[in-house]
Order: sequence, then structure tokens, then C-alpha cells
Amino acid sequence: MSRTLRDALTLTPLPLTRPALDPSPARATDTAALQADITEGWDVRGIPHGGYLLALVSEAMQSAVPQPHPLSVSATYLAAPSFGPAELYVETVKIGKRQSTAAVRLVQNGVERVRAVGTYGELPVTAVEHPAGAIPPPVLPPPEDCLSSSVLAVAEGEPVNLHDQLVLRLDPATGWLNDRFGGPAELNGWMCLGDGSDPDPAALLVFSDGMPPSLFETFGRTLGHVPTVQLTTHLFALPSPGWVSGSFRTRVTNGSLVDEDGEVWDGAGRLVATTRQLALITVPR
Repeated sequence: MSRTLRDALTLTPLPLTRPALDPSPARATDTAALQADITEGWDVRGIPHGGYLLALVSEAMQSAVPQPHPLSVSATYLAAPSFGPAELYVETVKIGKRQSTAAVRLVQNGVERVRAVGTYGELPVTAVEHPAGAIPPPVLPPPEDCLSSSVLAVAEGEPVNLHDQLVLRLDPATGWLNDRFGGPAELNGWMCLGDGSDPDPAALLVFSDGMPPSLFETFGRTLGHVPTVQLTTHLFALPSPGWVSGSFRTRVTNGSLVDEDGEVWDGAGRLVATTRQLALITVPR
């Protein structure tokens, strides 16, 4: 089982063939076909993690464009993949001097599981500006003084494989981890990769879906699983080394669907990514 994010994102070129008598998932507009191995360990109860899949489809699209970094990646999760081989069919939408756009379909056992579109360019290393006013990171104790994965495992009722790969340290004030809920649907905490490597743009895509659903803070674990339906992440700068902090909140739910907005700051306190997702509540309250 792969223990690093970079290993879990490995892609291998495939022949781009479209047999006449045995139709392939490849389409006339596809420009590349790649194979990935969806890796056990980057999952929550056996379901591959949405942030990991976002990073995987981004790697496939980035291989088809000249720019080095994702600027915006948006994925719709059509069906949950399983562990093992999957094909990714990439379409180059536009190649530009500053930015390029591509699309991708992740297919497994002949079924399209994820469809995504991404725009790529070059991320700066300079400070990020806030024209509408400063957006400060959450005020948190150091990671070693926050709630660890063992506390999460107790609250979840079982260990979650993802927490070995994506290490979380949640705010000690997190209510649902202290047998309290009913407060505002917001979660704050620290995140890093379990292999100790410094964050890069692919890691930011994983972190953009890195925390438990913020709605747990309001309703506790009575919600059951909350799988992602659609996830969009924008990146604004290359992250500095070290832990990143995140703040995620739910503003709207209709009992079946829930939104979640979030921000990710690097170790220098710069806002390096923003994210929004739509998720499905699988067990009614």
C-alpha cells in the first residue's frame, strides 16, 4: 500500500485506441489516456477520498498542458471508484501562453466515475492580497496542542485510513469531538501529509477536502457518511513548508444536500487556496 501522496498519484501512459468492434471509453476529442492505481489508504471507510481523487484527476490534466501548476480544479463525482486500476482520458480544451485548460474522465470497469475540468498556470510565491479586507487564518494552538487522530477515531467509532496519510490536528474547542454538538457548523484545524513532506499544489487539493464535514459540529455523528458530489478548489500561491491551517463551514443544507466553504493557509499565514463543495447526506437526521 502506497504511503506517500506522490506515489498514490503515479500515472502511466496508455495507448489511445478506439476499436471499431469493441468500443473504448476513449472519445474523438481525447488527447491522452493514462492509467492510475487508486490506492488503498487514501480512503474513508473504503471509499476513495474526494480530495485525493481531485489531486489525481488534476495530475492527469496537468500532464497535457505546458503550465506547471493547477489554478482551479473542479470535479463532479459520478460514482465511487474502488481500489485498483482506473483509466483517465484527457481532453485538451485550450493551450495558452499564461493559462491552459483541460478536462478529464476517470473510468473504471467501463463506468465513468469522476469528470473534471482544470485551468493551469504558474502560481506565485509572493504574498496574496485581500482587496475586500484581510482574511486571517483561524487562531489555533500549536498542532501538538490540538486534538489528534486518536480522538477522531474515538468520535468516528473506528480508525479512518485517511488519517494516516493526511494528518489532522483539530481545534481543542471542536464540540463534536468533546461529546458536544449544536453549535455553528464550522471546523478549524491543522493539516499535513503523513509522510512528512512539505505541501505542494497537489497536497493543497487534498487538503481542500481534508477535514470531517463541518455539519458534524451542529448535528454530531447522527449524520452518517457525507460523500462529496461536487468539489471546486482555487489555488493562489505556492505554499511554504510546514503545517497548513484550514477553516471550513456549512451555510446551507436542505436535509439531503449540504454546502461547505473553506480556506487553507500555509505555514507563513498566507491564504493559498479556497474551496467549495456540495455533499450528500446519506443518513437522514
